Amino acid sequence: MSETIQWFGSTVKPGGAADTQLVISESYSGRDVVVPIHIRRGIEPGPTAFIAGALHGDELNGTGAIRALLTDTSWNLDRGTLILVPVLNVLGFERHSRYLPDRRDLNRCFPGSKTGSMANRMAKVVFESIIEKCDFGIDLHTAAIRRTNFPNVRCDFSHPECLRIAEAFGAGIILDNKGPKRSLRREATDSGCPTIVVEG
Repeated sequence: MSETIQWFGSTVKPGGAADTQLVISESYSGRDVVVPIHIRRGIEPGPTAFIAGALHGDELNGTGAIRALLTDTSWNLDRGTLILVPVLNVLGFERHSRYLPDRRDLNRCFPGSKTGSMANRMAKVVFESIIEKCDFGIDLHTAAIRRTNFPNVRCDFSHPECLRIAEAFGAGIILDNKGPKRSLRREATDSGCPTIVVEG
């Protein structure tokens, strides 16, 4: 595979990697809101998958897991493309908040809209720029404040590819759950990108 692809303005060759960013909105102060993204490609062709953390800005386990993956030099991607997004909800993350500054839950706004709230506009950019370009997805979450989760995976059992990803992930518990309406997982799966949620 010799095809060079463009992701968010960065050129990535087979076997290569790139750090880039996606402009997803504009803050109330007028500055661009950007999401940091790492892209890694295998030598051989294959599917494209995303792994995203901190969709809720105060859920940090996914961010740590992705950063650990980025600094681990013991693995290589054999085939396909991996899109790693350590912090999806940058504005919530900066404020240590589950929500965006408009007090909306980004994970109830997918696939988004061009003319809606800040959360809806951000969701639309994320959905069109990342989700719709991927074949599979993993959305990493953390227990709510003052709670502890036994690590589990949530997926739609009626979708064979979701169940296959969930079983391959290796969590001790897999729950049959489509996810709330307008959540990233449910909308991504419905649009043809089978996606699971990992609750840590």
